[in-house]
Amino acid sequence: MGNWYETNQYCGRCGHRMVPDKTERALNCANCGHVEFPKIAPAVIVGVTHGDQILLTKFLSNYGYDKFALISGYNEIGETLADTVRREVKEEVGLSVRHITYFDSQPWGFSGALLVGFFAELDQAADIQLEKDELSAAKWFKRVDIPHDDTTASLSWTMIEAFRQGKMKH
Repeated sequence: MGNWYETNQYCGRCGHRMVPDKTERALNCANCGHVEFPKIAPAVIVGVTHGDQILLTKFLSNYGYDKFALISGYNEIGETLADTVRREVKEEVGLSVRHITYFDSQPWGFSGALLVGFFAELDQAADIQLEKDELSAAKWFKRVDIPHDDTTASLSWTMIEAFRQGKMKH
């Protein structure tokens, strides 16, 4: 929220100073009456499964995170969350999925996002076609071989642990 307040000090319509609303989380322009609410960017996290295996990916080293995680990406305007799941999986690893099921969600304040987690089954076996501008690796792991992480703060690892323990919600 601090970042949102800092980047919305002036009205986008008339340029005058914005002031916090007294009753709700919003900023008001006393000059033109414009009201600005925080924007939330929906993003999906996808656990792609194939029997007792889950697909994990690694970002390129310049992203600053060198551990395996689930496929993720932002929702685009006019796209359903299920469409986002299908698109992100296709873009990042070249695979098609089916049976998309909601798992859970998590507000992610670092990027102003609402992370929405889904599990999806691999539609048909195919070779992984890695999106090399974003990812350095993608690999199938059996439940017993899934690497452990040192954090429990992310929805991604909550989902990975749920898969590892066979406790996925449907």
